[in-house]
Amino acid sequence: MTENYVFDIPSGSGSVVEYLTPRGHVCPLSGLTLMAMPPGRVDVEIEISVPTLNVLPYRGDRVLHICHNGENQSHIESLGPRAMFHAGGDLSLSALNNTWECLLEIDPARMSALAPERMDGAPVPVEFFVDTSDPTFRILGDLAIRHLRAGPPDLLYTEGLAIALAARALAFDRETTLVSTRGTDPRIARAMDYIEAHLGEDLSVAAIARAAAMSPSWFQSAFRAVTGRPVFAYVRERRLERARILLADPRLSLSQIAFACGFSSHSHMTRLFTARYGVSPRNMR
Repeated sequence: MTENYVFDIPSGSGSVVEYLTPRGHVCPLSGLTLMAMPPGRVDVEIEISVPTLNVLPYRGDRVLHICHNGENQSHIESLGPRAMFHAGGDLSLSALNNTWECLLEIDPARMSALAPERMDGAPVPVEFFVDTSDPTFRILGDLAIRHLRAGPPDLLYTEGLAIALAARALAFDRETTLVSTRGTDPRIARAMDYIEAHLGEDLSVAAIARAAAMSPSWFQSAFRAVTGRPVFAYVRERRLERARILLADPRLSLSQIAFACGFSSHSHMTRLFTARYGVSPRNMR
């Protein structure tokens, strides 16, 4: 694959993955597909049947024409760093991609399991469209592109990035976000995004603080002031919530889920899960 290419879909339907072969990875736990798209000319006329997130983490593209479900936004000369999320439907687009972009596809059949507290069993309406310059997308999109371009993707790291991007995108159908970033300090928001992307790893306060560009002691006090709880209480809650989501997939064993969520063993996960939800992971399935 070369850095310069043409993404040309004169007429199509279904998933963009069927027509596009960039560096990418299908995440087996979540059903998400994360792709790095090289620079080049984009000409698309397609009926997309899956929710899709397009992240432009660097300088923007030169958009010649964009039309989503009949709403024409022609001749948008340039877009700054941003993210665009739409839940499917008719898309017509012509653009010049200046730099690498990140594309995420969400399996609609598994969307409710990804964000049960958001979706409550309901689908995102097809006409739903978000165009945002939210910096969280830029951070996560940059991490995803760098990782996918570096070589064969790491399973858990890529899965974590994909889930974090999907959670942020699905949060925009409400006034609040899936993972709260209360407070105005963007450093705490960066820390929370880092935690979300690395839940399956052996997290340390030092590593999280480094992602927030703060000293460990300063970070711990600031994090508690913003979120109302210690760092590892928050990490434990996010791990348990991810485990609860993954339990919906019968193909995954308890040991696989525990490992994907950063627990040392499935017995460790079971003990904490039962204390939190009042039922064991096995009985919740």
